[in-house]
Amino acid sequence: MTIKLTNGAELNPIVVTGGASYVQGAKRDTLHFVFPATESMAALDAAFSAAACESITIIGDDGSEAIHKAYTIRAKMEKALVEVTPATAEAEAVFEERITVAMAQRTYTESQLASLTDTVDVLVMENLLA
Repeated sequence: MTIKLTNGAELNPIVVTGGASYVQGAKRDTLHFVFPATESMAALDAAFSAAACESITIIGDDGSEAIHKAYTIRAKMEKALVEVTPATAEAEAVFEERITVAMAQRTYTESQLASLTDTVDVLVMENLLA
């Protein structure tokens, strides 16, 4: 699996899942990207900026593509032990460190305000240059 961000960065998470989460006082659709602990936390922190996550394309191993827009709110970034093999009668559970980055989608109102801000910025610049 590969993900492509707005700025052209390509990352290879182990898995991507989605669902609703309560983030910054609102219920939002959230994408959870899980990476091996060998990835750099600093590099992932830089990669998942608001500007870079305006558009996230997820490309499956089978070539399928899904585009997700406006996932610009960082909901979580953590390194933690994750159970990768459950315990059985013959063996104990196996745990590995994984890094999870969760990006939440802007609400409709937040998107409209961002668009309005961009429009006002353009109008002000046009008037300053005139």
